[in-house]
Amino acid sequence: MKVKGSLLSSVQTFTKENFNTRYQEWINALPEASKKIYTNAILASEWYPYEEGLIQPTNLLAKLFYNNDLKHAAWQMGRFSAVVGLKGIYKVFALIATPQFIMKRGGKIISSFYDQADLCVGVERPKGVDIHVTKFPSSTIITENRIGGWVEGALEICGLKNVTIEITKSITKGDNMTVYVVNWG
Repeated sequence: MKVKGSLLSSVQTFTKENFNTRYQEWINALPEASKKIYTNAILASEWYPYEEGLIQPTNLLAKLFYNNDLKHAAWQMGRFSAVVGLKGIYKVFALIATPQFIMKRGGKIISSFYDQADLCVGVERPKGVDIHVTKFPSSTIITENRIGGWVEGALEICGLKNVTIEITKSITKGDNMTVYVVNWG
């Protein structure tokens, strides 16, 4: 599986902005293949190895800065990615589009970051949606929580308050899909 360079750029920027004084410590502790990616120019439109580009660096980030809490680290990175990704013209779009429409676009968004993933809105409610990730061959706690954090951040950019997200099914735990039950007030 591969991930887009823009996703890795957000990992790098997140680490620099939130842990600037320890950024070099993170770089130095990365496995060699990951270090090679993060010490060279990351090209937004290129595809990079999933494990070395995303999973190993996030594991290390959780170990160094989040007391090994992978879920929280990945969730915060996802929120940050939404803020970075939905700026400029995209932020204006996010503010005028309905939350349901933004979430329906999630299928196109996820496939632009992960080369073998499919996402769709399974159920729509007046103040919520159920998002189904129906294909993600290398799903991990990291990717499931990163996607959840991205959804939360994107909906908050839309101006929604009291966003709650519960993962009720998980590919990582052996279910046939990952389901995010998303509600807002």
